[in-house]
Amino acid sequence: MKSKIKALRIIAFTAVIMFLMISCDDQNAGAVAPSRFYVDPPTGIVATLLSDERTVHLTWNAVPNAGSYEISFRTNLDSSDTRRNLSSWITVTRFEHNYSWWWINMTDVTTIFYYIRSHPRQAGYISRGWSAPVPVSIR
Repeated sequence: MKSKIKALRIIAFTAVIMFLMISCDDQNAGAVAPSRFYVDPPTGIVATLLSDERTVHLTWNAVPNAGSYEISFRTNLDSSDTRRNLSSWITVTRFEHNYSWWWINMTDVTTIFYYIRSHPRQAGYISRGWSAPVPVSIR
């Protein structure tokens, strides 16, 4: 008799578990709303050569959920997949880059391309990637 009751309990428990598994809506399983978990790169990036002709002033629009920004650049002599890190963890939407270093102050360098990436302020978010290159003519 005890074995029949035990068997019925196991069958009832299994039926409840199966019902719960079937009733779960897995149509959206794995679907992630990009706007919810990703931080987009900045938009509205403006690169302006200042009157000293050695400094580029960068500004951009703030990104929702971004806690900081990272800036990199390349010159017209570099391939499009080459970038030098300029600064990380900038918390404001402006930056000035003095490019008069010996390795960039060459007569063949005519254009600097800037890229900016947003870093999320909240855990669970990730950066979507770099902005499109923004060129500034230096010669």
